[in-house]
Amino acid sequence: MQRSLNRGDQILPSGSRLTCLPDKHYDENMKRPSRETADFLREAGQRGGKARARRLTDRRRSEIASRAALARWRPSPSMERALPSVRLVEADLTDPVYLAEILSEGNLRDWSLLRRRILDKPFGETAQALEKVLRAEPIYGVAPLWIGLLRSARGGAW
Repeated sequence: MQRSLNRGDQILPSGSRLTCLPDKHYDENMKRPSRETADFLREAGQRGGKARARRLTDRRRSEIASRAALARWRPSPSMERALPSVRLVEADLTDPVYLAEILSEGNLRDWSLLRRRILDKPFGETAQALEKVLRAEPIYGVAPLWIGLLRSARGGAW
């Protein structure tokens, strides 16, 4: 059930209703809250946040912080897609031709995806294909980096 607006009610840009604003914060022609209103709301939010923080247990606060850190640092879906192949119809990180393209023409995002695959399975198909590429054609500037990564991931074996 929706209530009708009273004189002190204010509709915020988000569409939510803030009720009972003092008259000094009310302006009939405003599309956005006035500076005083914004300050009022910010202070109210800060008071509410501090009160919530006092109520939370250390364990719950830690859970919330962990979840926030995961959300902040989790790779976006676009990070999962690497460089589109120039020579292949279907690009696959287990294909040596595609890996050579990534090493010579890829960017840091592509390399990050490849690195993650190598560290997850140091003896997997991707790692073996990368080793083939590095042994066949030493790509200028990056070969020592990737050889070192493979060696490190495999515990010194190359």
